[in-house]
Amino acid sequence: MRALRLTAAVAVLALLGLLVWDVAHSSGGKVARDVDKGEIVKAPAFNLPLVATDGKLSLASLRGKVVVLNFWASDCVPCKQEQGELNRLAAKYASKGVVFLGIDEIEVRSFAQHYLAHYKVPYKSVADGNGAIAGKFGVTGTPETFFIDKLGRVVPPHIIATAKVSAVEAGIERALSA
Repeated sequence: MRALRLTAAVAVLALLGLLVWDVAHSSGGKVARDVDKGEIVKAPAFNLPLVATDGKLSLASLRGKVVVLNFWASDCVPCKQEQGELNRLAAKYASKGVVFLGIDEIEVRSFAQHYLAHYKVPYKSVADGNGAIAGKFGVTGTPETFFIDKLGRVVPPHIIATAKVSAVEAGIERALSA
C-alpha cells in the first residue's frame, strides 16, 4: 500500500512539473525570453478582474500609454521591498502619461486587497487567478516587471526580482521613446 501511495505521489508531482514547464515554455510564454534577447514583441492581450473594485481592465484599454506592468503577490518579500519605490515612480511619471499596472498572481482576493491597502498602492491591479497571463508573459516568479510602449509592444528591459529605481526609469524612457 505504501509503495502505491508513493507511486501516485510521484506521478502527481511529475504531472505538476510538466504543467509548470508547459506554461513557462509554451509558444505564448516567449515574451520574457525574447525581450531578454533585446527584442520588441507584441504584448499578450488580457481582460482581467480588478483587485480593489468590481469590474475588469483590458490591456487594450491602455493603448496609447506607456504601461509599467508589475507581477506581484502579497506573500512576496521582494514585492513588499520594491512597492514604495514603485508608488513614488508611478506618481513621478503620471504626468508623462505612464500607467503602472499590477498583476496579482494566483491568490485569494482578500489577501491582495489587504496588500494594496497596507502599501497604499496608488495604481490599479488586476487578478491573474489561474496564472494564464503570467504564463503568456513567461513569468517565472514575483516580482517581475515589463514595459509596454504606446503601440502595445513589450520593450526591454524585463526586470526579474526587486526592481531598482534606475532600471525602472530606464525601462520607462525606452518605452516612451519606442
